[in-house]
Amino acid sequence: MFLLGHSCWSYLFSKATGRKLNVNLPAYLALLSGILPDFDIYFQPYLVHHTYTHSLIVIIPVVLVLTYFFGRLGFAFSVGILSHLLGDFLVGTIPLLYPFYPNSFDIGLNLGIPSLADTLLEIGAFGLVLVYAYRNGDYKLVLKPSRDSLLLVIPLFALVTLTLLFAGDRSIPLAEFAFSRRALTVITLGHILLSGILALGVLQGFRWYLAHRRAKQMTGLDAPSGQPPTHDGVKLRVALISEVPPIDTHWGSGSSRYWNGGTFLAKDGS
Repeated sequence: MFLLGHSCWSYLFSKATGRKLNVNLPAYLALLSGILPDFDIYFQPYLVHHTYTHSLIVIIPVVLVLTYFFGRLGFAFSVGILSHLLGDFLVGTIPLLYPFYPNSFDIGLNLGIPSLADTLLEIGAFGLVLVYAYRNGDYKLVLKPSRDSLLLVIPLFALVTLTLLFAGDRSIPLAEFAFSRRALTVITLGHILLSGILALGVLQGFRWYLAHRRAKQMTGLDAPSGQPPTHDGVKLRVALISEVPPIDTHWGSGSSRYWNGGTFLAKDGS
């Protein structure tokens, strides 16, 4: 399965799992989780693609560690990772017990990639993501400036760089390959649309960053010279303390006065 399907199915599975567990997995993590097993492409030729990171021998311990340290959030993220194996199982095969049995346990339905089944799975998942994102409010990430919008740069970067590295490693003329068959053309257009949507989100995140930075600079300019900016409540308390008059103490008579929130009291409370 291509990255379009992996990222979209992981979004659907991990978000639905998070909802069942009453945790909100951020959109960038939901999209990223399904791409994670293909990160072995970054480490070629030291790691062969579609081996260790697609084996249950490696994935299951990763799931256990994430769930142990991050609880329900880690489990929801792990479901997105496992969806990658499911996708590859449907359209191809996965090395289930690699490296212990590198060739004997490659299993899968092998529906084909590219194929009509793969195209329907990938484009169908993309359409469902658009609907689900509208219903759960994630669509706002591409319409309004926010910090979470800026984090969409992570799955966007992974989508683009992994595609380029995979094509470059196999000397594939990417533009020619992408439009060589009808099924590939449809999936390529889906990749372009998803990347464009994520890019819009990143743009909103950049707007949030600029506004946040400008607000911090304005706060610094408003503060008195040589003094750090303070909250209005802190300024008020400092002003009240500074206006407290000196307290007279009469040691000889055995009486003293002290300040009690705006009133001078004698030692006997009068």
